[in-house]
Amino acid sequence: MNHRSIPRIRSHRFLILFALPALCLIFTSCSQKSETKELEFTPHLVADNAVAWWARTPGDLNGDGLIDLALQNDNSEGGWLGWLEASKGGTNWTLNIITEKPPAGDSFACGDLDIGDIDNDGDLDILGIAHPGERDDADAESTLYWYANPDWAPHRIGIAPDFIKDLNLVDFNQDGKLDLVTITFIGNTMSIFRQDSPQQWTKVQEFTIENLHEGMDVGDIDGDGDLDIAANGYWVENPGGNLKGEWIARSIDEKWHNQDGNWSRNACKVFCQDINGDGRVEIFMTHSEREGYPVVYYQSSDPRKGEWEEVVILEELPAAHTLQVFDADLDGDYDILTGVNHRRATLGLDILETPIVLMLNQGDNRNWEMKTLSEEGIYNGQVADVDGDGDMDIFQLSHHFATDFNLYINKVR
Repeated sequence: MNHRSIPRIRSHRFLILFALPALCLIFTSCSQKSETKELEFTPHLVADNAVAWWARTPGDLNGDGLIDLALQNDNSEGGWLGWLEASKGGTNWTLNIITEKPPAGDSFACGDLDIGDIDNDGDLDILGIAHPGERDDADAESTLYWYANPDWAPHRIGIAPDFIKDLNLVDFNQDGKLDLVTITFIGNTMSIFRQDSPQQWTKVQEFTIENLHEGMDVGDIDGDGDLDIAANGYWVENPGGNLKGEWIARSIDEKWHNQDGNWSRNACKVFCQDINGDGRVEIFMTHSEREGYPVVYYQSSDPRKGEWEEVVILEELPAAHTLQVFDADLDGDYDILTGVNHRRATLGLDILETPIVLMLNQGDNRNWEMKTLSEEGIYNGQVADVDGDGDMDIFQLSHHFATDFNLYINKVR
């Protein structure tokens, strides 16, 4: 999501760090590099009245140099569209409601959200997805709008066939205009909307992929210069041109999309990041709902041939509904934020620990030191340099229906 206004981001026992009375979380990365960096994260309460804040994304919406947060309220049963405005270095937040309802009435609901300069006027605009709510009527159509900053006038994009789990605003055809990809989990559909102008969008693709469910990101997977799509164990090749050519879906590893059972099947978090500088992104994956799955990334010198190497970061982490790849300690390599969705402990999984986990890269993209920030759990955690000091901070909601929403401010600078 938000590609890329910010740098995109199993051990069987978790290393729990002590907490100071002021709730400062401090640990030291023992890197293989000559320099040792100390990390310190200070938690701050952003809001105590979150209602199913599943769809949210960070970005500087008012141009003041601080990162704000766009969000849709109550994605379970439908709610309003708005944004949280940061001040005082991210320690103070003001809620701004853009609109209570979309143009056709009803409410806003989605599993994901994104922002971008859709009209190319220099500020960030916000998507708003009209839907009655995942828990209320998941198979109802979603109507996609974008809201123009700063007057927040709505503009219609198009229709997706049911509740949207993931979406990304990206320029697929390299024409300088942001396009849009969405996936839905009931119909297993992927839809591509090409922006012809800010007021005119064309749905150039809508197709099904077997067991497509949850977890998507974009990046140049095959190294040909345009952006492809990674989605729960598949990658989908961008045909280029007018985007009406065939988007070929190929399996990376079937274990991410061969599951059956209830709604928790084939549910993933996916993140694309080129960590070795070869021009092709690596594809990071976790299972967002079930246990028994690893935290991994995949790399390939020839993705079209299906020659993928799996690099295991953690042998197993249950209900890992957060995945961000970024340089946490500013040592020049990519670290990983992940962790356990606290609520899954009450939904049938035998989870005794629900940590927020940083996997610190030891400099070779092969070895990782695990550090636990807290045992509060994390759901759809996101990172951004909120206070503009050059290091990345962490937005944290402990589970789907947690009411406390927090920001962990990174003090490495």
